[in-house]
Amino acid sequence: MSRKETTTKTKPKNEAENPSTDKTAVSAQAKSTPKKVTTTDKVIDTFTNIVLKGDGLKLSPKTKNRVFYEVAVNTEDKKLYLRLISNEGGGLHSKEWIKIEAVISILDKQGDRSFKSTIFKTVFKGLSANNAAFLAAALRAKDIELITPSETSVFLHALPSDYEERKARLLALTP
Repeated sequence: MSRKETTTKTKPKNEAENPSTDKTAVSAQAKSTPKKVTTTDKVIDTFTNIVLKGDGLKLSPKTKNRVFYEVAVNTEDKKLYLRLISNEGGGLHSKEWIKIEAVISILDKQGDRSFKSTIFKTVFKGLSANNAAFLAAALRAKDIELITPSETSVFLHALPSDYEERKARLLALTP
């Protein structure tokens, strides 16, 4: 029967007692020591003026699940913003605030033609694949109705005949 011998290496006493002489201990200590950051800035929520909360049906005719959104007036620039806050049935999405002016700018260019949800990708910083379609669902919601389903496909959109009036109604929201 063979016997395994184990040995343990020990550091010389002077290095174990004084970690400043141990190069690995110094570098490990430098990496793990958090840097102290001091700031006098406070985090301020500039979207406290919620002017509209609502929901819209997801685009697929196979589901009755909804997308929930909020519209708020930014306290700094006094502009309207929209964000997707949740959805039923799953699907990740960004919860960032989107300037409604940016959305309207895109819609104003569409005219009488049908368009896909992907035109809204440019207003998001987040990269979730659901962002554009969920935003389209919110824009179809009864409280906003800036877009409607196209006559050719439920996944395509069109501007309603009274688009200008609906746009003016949305832009008139105030706290």
